[in-house]
Amino acid sequence: MTAGKGLIDSYPAGRDTTTNTPRRAPGLDGVRALAVLAVMGFHAGASELSGGFLGVDIFFVLSGFLITDLLAVQYDRLGRVNLKSFWARRARRLLPALAVMLVIVTAAASVIEPAQETSMRLALLAAVTYTSNWYQILHHVSYFAELGVFRSPPPLDHLWSLAIEEQFYLIWPLILWFIILRLNGRRARVAATLIAAALSALAMALEYAPGDLSLVYYGTDTHASALLIGAALALALPLETLVSASAAQVRRLDAAGVVGLVVLAWAAGHFSGSDPAVYPAGLVLAGLGAAGLVVAAASSGVIAAMTSLSPLRWIGVRSYGIYLWHWPVIALAGAIVGSGTTSPRLWFIEAAVTIGLACASWQFIEAPILRDGFRATCRRWGSLVAEAMRPADPRRRAASMAVSAVAIAAVAVAAYGIGRPPPAAAPSGLLRQVAEGQRIGAASRATPAPNPGPVISDSPASPTLAPTAACSADPPPKVHGRQVTAVGDSVMAASAAALEADMPGIYIDAQVDRAMVAGLAVIQDLAASGSLRHYVVVGLGTNGPVTAGQIRELRRLIGPHRELVLINTFGPMPWESEVNTVLGGAARHDARVDLADWHQAIAHRTGLLWPDGIHPRPSGAKVYARVVLAAVRAELPAAPAPACSEPTSVPTGRVRG
Repeated sequence: MTAGKGLIDSYPAGRDTTTNTPRRAPGLDGVRALAVLAVMGFHAGASELSGGFLGVDIFFVLSGFLITDLLAVQYDRLGRVNLKSFWARRARRLLPALAVMLVIVTAAASVIEPAQETSMRLALLAAVTYTSNWYQILHHVSYFAELGVFRSPPPLDHLWSLAIEEQFYLIWPLILWFIILRLNGRRARVAATLIAAALSALAMALEYAPGDLSLVYYGTDTHASALLIGAALALALPLETLVSASAAQVRRLDAAGVVGLVVLAWAAGHFSGSDPAVYPAGLVLAGLGAAGLVVAAASSGVIAAMTSLSPLRWIGVRSYGIYLWHWPVIALAGAIVGSGTTSPRLWFIEAAVTIGLACASWQFIEAPILRDGFRATCRRWGSLVAEAMRPADPRRRAASMAVSAVAIAAVAVAAYGIGRPPPAAAPSGLLRQVAEGQRIGAASRATPAPNPGPVISDSPASPTLAPTAACSADPPPKVHGRQVTAVGDSVMAASAAALEADMPGIYIDAQVDRAMVAGLAVIQDLAASGSLRHYVVVGLGTNGPVTAGQIRELRRLIGPHRELVLINTFGPMPWESEVNTVLGGAARHDARVDLADWHQAIAHRTGLLWPDGIHPRPSGAKVYARVVLAAVRAELPAAPAPACSEPTSVPTGRVRG
C-alpha cells in the first residue's frame, strides 16, 4: 500500500483524491478558477477589479466548506475524526509545492534584487511556519500598497492567506469535533458556527481604524468569517445533499448562485481596499455571495454547468500553483522592468510565466504526491534519475543531468543569498538626498515646537506708520514652520531640506514607499496625541491611488479648525491622473482645503527631476517647497485693505482672528 492509500480510503466515495473535489461536483473547480483570476487581476492592477482582493474570501468560503464537509462526513461514517490523517494529507497537499516555490523565488530574488535579502530571511521563516499573516501585522505591511518606487514589493507577501488557511486547518477540526460532540442536531451546529463567524466580523469592526489595516485584514481572528461561513454552509447543506438535489431544489440553488455571482461581480468592481465599508460589511457580503455561488456550483443546474466548463476546470485544478506563483512573478518582474511599469504585454508575459510554472508544479509535484504519497513519489523520481543516467539513453541522461543541475544551483543560490551578509549601504545621488531628507525629518520630529501664537507675520514688531505707498500689494507673509505639519512619501523626503529652509521649524514625517493608507495612520496618531499643527500638508499619491473617501477621512481626522494642503503628484505612475483628479476635486469643493499644484509646476521642467521622472533634484526640491509654501500662504487670513487717502497705520503682517 502506498503512503497515501490510507488517506484516500478515508475520503467519501466519489471524491477526486487529487483535487479534494467530488467527481459529481466539477463546478467547484470553476469557482476556484474565478477566485484566482480575480486575485491575479487585482494584483496586476486592473482598474476594473479594484475589489479583486475579495477572490481570497471566495477561496476561504470554499476551503471552509470542503474541509468541514470532509470532517463531518468522516465523523458520520466512522464515528470519529482521523486528525492525524487529515493533517498529514493537508501537509502533502500544501508543503511540497510551497517548498519548491520558496527555493526558486529566493534564488531569483538573490540575483535580481539582492537588497531584499534581509527582509526575505524573516519572510521565509514566517512562510515555512505558516505565520506570514502575523509577520506582516508586526511589520505593518499594507496589502493594498502599490508597487514601491525604490524597490519592487516583497515577493512572499501573498502567503498571508495561506497562513490563515493553515491555521484554520490546525484549529478548526478540534473545534468542530467539540461542536459535534456537544451539540445535537444540525441547526444547533450551524447556529454555533454562524455565531463564531459573527464574532469574527465583530472583532474586525471593533479593531478597524483608518490607516494601517494590517491588523484587521491579516488577523486570523478578524478575517475568519469567510472560512466559518463556508463551514456553516457545509453543516447546513452537505455536499452529498447538493450533488443529489431534486430539480426544484436545483432551481432554488441556481437562484442563490445567480445572486451570489452578481454580488461578487459588483463587489469586485465597486470596493477598494481603503473603503471603510469593507471592514467587515464588504467582506461578509462577499462571503455570503461566495456561499451562494458554491452551493449552486456543487449542484447540477445552470451555474454548475457554467463553472464546469473545461477552461475554468483546468485553471481551477491548478489554482493552488497559480496562486503560489503569480505574486512572486509580478514582484520580480517589477524589479526587472521597473516598479510601477505596466502594459498589456507585460501582463500577458506575467500570466504566461505564472501558468507555465503552475502547470509544472501540478504535473511533477502536486498530482504525483497526492496520488501516490510523498515517499513513493520521491522513490519514483530517484528511479527515473537512475534510469536516465544509464549510458544506453544519452538524451534522457542529458535531460536528467540538466534538471538536477538546475535544482542544485537553485538551492545553492538561495542558500547563498540568505546566508551572505547584507551589502554596506552607500547611498548616492537620489538615495543620498532622500536619506538626508529623512534625517532632517527625524530632527524636526524630535524637537518640540513652541506655540507661536495666532500671529503670522514678517516680524514681531508692532504696527508702524507707512506712507501712501502702503496701499500697494503687501509682500507675502512669512510662514512659521512651527505651525505646519507635513506628512508625505519619498518625494517629500527628497524635498525636506528645501521645506525646512522656506518654513523653519516645520514638522516633517516623510517615508519611502508610503501610500495614503499609511499616511492616514500617521495623521490619526498625531491628532490623538495633540501634536497636529494648524496647517497640515499631505503629499501622498506616488505609491498608489487616493480615493475621495480617504480625503474625507483625512479631513475628519484633522478637524474643522485646521487647514489642509494637498500636494498632487507627477510621474509615470498609472494612477497619476486619478490621484490628481481626486485631490483637485477636494480642493474645489472644500474651502478649507488648498491644492499645492506640484504637477503643473514641474510638468514643463522635468530636467529638475532625477531619471526616474518622479523625484526632484535639489533644484527641483526648491520648486516643490515654493509650491507648498504658496499653498500654505493661500490659506492665511486676508488683511484688511489699507486706506490710501492719507498715511495710515498698517500691520506688516497678517493676524488670524
